[in-house]
Amino acid sequence: SLINDLLDLSSLDNGIELQKTAVNTRELTDRVIAHLEPRRVEKKTAVTVECDASVVLADSIRLEQVLVNLLENAMKYGPEGGTIRVRWEKRDGQTALMVMDNGRGILPEHQARLFERFYRIDKARSRELGGTGLGLAIVKHIMQVHGGTVTVQSEVGKGAEFTCLFPDQLSSVE
Repeated sequence: SLINDLLDLSSLDNGIELQKTAVNTRELTDRVIAHLEPRRVEKKTAVTVECDASVVLADSIRLEQVLVNLLENAMKYGPEGGTIRVRWEKRDGQTALMVMDNGRGILPEHQARLFERFYRIDKARSRELGGTGLGLAIVKHIMQVHGGTVTVQSEVGKGAEFTCLFPDQLSSVE
């Protein structure tokens, strides 16, 4: 996993060429959730999906990586029996993907560094949960090569919300 993540970051750093197409947000989200079904069942996590934006212009493979990383983190760090909400919407001329959880939340001093390579809030707990420490760095780089952004908002005890904004170039597609 570490080697694959490092190779992904390297290709993103070297300016990969994206294969942007009109991606159906509901189909992509359902496919990712189905892929993560064993983990979802194990953690007894409920996942809801809202697709107010039905299509986004993106590289479908890279977009799938973004959603997998965000959902895996929400399941990994969320409570057993927790809830995750995935929402797609149009916002200020952009398409927004939001992944929200009801986990323990993230202290403000950690939020700015979450997207750094190998940054971990709780190193001991991260080791027991697995992962490479590169997932959110990959998400950030994928969003940058799409011309978009990723941000986090969180309050301790109330969960976290990750928002990815994609430039809207689909007015003629939808």
